[in-house]
Amino acid sequence: MVIERHYTACAKTILVGEHAVVYGAQAVAMPLHEMRLELSVRQESQQGNQRPLLQIELGGQPVSPQLVEAAREAARLLDIPNPGLKISGTSSILIGAGLGSSAALCVALLRALAGVYGREISDQDLARLANRLEQAFHGTPSGLDTNVVAHERVICFSRQEGAREVAVSGNWQFALIDSGERCATNVMVEHVAPWFRQAETSQRRIARFDDLATIAVRSLESGDQHGLAGVMNDASKLLSEAGAMTPLLHELRDAAIASGALATKLTGAGGGGCLLALLPEESAKDVCARLDHHLGARPLIPVTLKGISQI
Repeated sequence: MVIERHYTACAKTILVGEHAVVYGAQAVAMPLHEMRLELSVRQESQQGNQRPLLQIELGGQPVSPQLVEAAREAARLLDIPNPGLKISGTSSILIGAGLGSSAALCVALLRALAGVYGREISDQDLARLANRLEQAFHGTPSGLDTNVVAHERVICFSRQEGAREVAVSGNWQFALIDSGERCATNVMVEHVAPWFRQAETSQRRIARFDDLATIAVRSLESGDQHGLAGVMNDASKLLSEAGAMTPLLHELRDAAIASGALATKLTGAGGGGCLLALLPEESAKDVCARLDHHLGARPLIPVTLKGISQI
């Protein structure tokens, strides 16, 4: 008998605090419910003394040995010996674009293994274990991405205090613009590190990001669009100073602001990836239409963030 089950995880985007969170600042991120990775898991009985096999495909293609090892590590973390599964996956999450594709994979793998083998796992433990898996992709991730993906809520996170949910008020309209450029997270972390570590300015810069995160939480909780817009624009300027913005991202930012967006900022480590634009709620469709005209064939993805009472 073959049993097939399905498990998913969402994408994420950071509103403020990427890079700075590594140095102790707070960061605020939100889930992207519209973008998801889905795993289909088949558990097949083994015949005789045949060793159980763990097979993984994404998009119909075998995955790298690194991903198979991540799945084996997920099984070890859940105390599952010799998992015998065939896992196939599909994803609408852009890869390498700062949208948490690796965090989604780690969370989905843990959900799948826990579900198939009857392991109870809380969202908090799911985030913690998924962050350990992410070390295979990003070295020493902060824990922000996996917390947002595991909880599927807006999260304020710091390494000192962990994650707490933000009680969002109202509806928020955003748009994601894919630059088409890609750069590895660990490369960009090293690239901007001197800006954050500079002795004369380090504490002040990290404290500024921390303050912006506090304002972002307050703005989301009160429904203050212009407050969040100020945070995103200020964070964008700081990240540009740090060297995380590319010329193309600057061009896309100018196009978004000219089209009526309230604010923009990059979505992850930088060096490419996506740009996140905050749109005025009352004219979001019109802004998207103007921006789409500016962008031509470049992908534009509308995103809605709903308040707690509307989820």
